Amino acid sequence: MSQEDFVINFENVDFSYDGSEDLALENISLTVDKGDFACIVGPNGGGKTTLLRLILGLNKPLRGKVSVFGQPPELVRQRIGYVPQFSKFDSNFPVSVLDVVLMGCLCRSFWWGRYSKEQTQSAIEALETVGLKDFIHKSFADLSGGQKQRALIARAIMSQPDLLLLDEPTASIDIHGTEQFYKMFAEMNKKFTILIVSHDIGFVSSHVKSVICVRKTLEIHPVSELTGESLQKMYGLDVHIIRHDHRCSEKGHSCPHS
Repeated sequence: MSQEDFVINFENVDFSYDGSEDLALENISLTVDKGDFACIVGPNGGGKTTLLRLILGLNKPLRGKVSVFGQPPELVRQRIGYVPQFSKFDSNFPVSVLDVVLMGCLCRSFWWGRYSKEQTQSAIEALETVGLKDFIHKSFADLSGGQKQRALIARAIMSQPDLLLLDEPTASIDIHGTEQFYKMFAEMNKKFTILIVSHDIGFVSSHVKSVICVRKTLEIHPVSELTGESLQKMYGLDVHIIRHDHRCSEKGHSCPHS
């Protein structure tokens, strides 16, 4: 199988922020197939966001090769939807939910400074996908944290990308909202290959197909092998996992959402 057959392909990648041998990521080899739904886990500072930036072509490897759809990442960014961590937004900026989603247009029609009917329709369909169709004309600043995150996901998917990258999209969402988000991602996985950075191990274990553990180096585990012991090895601390697929365990913890 050639590298063109993979959505993402890393070949023995080393990365450092200053070009020195003080490596942030070391000897990373990774393939992600079309239609996969994979979760990246690991300790803070372990390299999770750096891995996404390499996929986007925003960072360059010190050694090794990164390809996306068989090409250098910077050449295929139009095929990638990205929701970064901790998006900043000026609450005083007067913009509607629809306006925010339209910012995801890869190319804008400048006929009288307006978006095309097709672009607007794509934005409305993206909002419908994330459950915000009734909020089209609402001020983005007036949305709740979870609603804002849904709008930003709609912005990322409005151009129908082939790959969706999500960096801790549920970091500020409550437990009930997080469960809804992962159900939404599972449905979206029917259209997009998804790679998500998350600490919500209990939720992702019910939906993702594989778990990518990053702590300078990289290991891939099937969800069935995900245990508190394996996570403790990766994080370097006592991690308790609460599963949400009717197989809850780990030191007497129960699973209220099974």
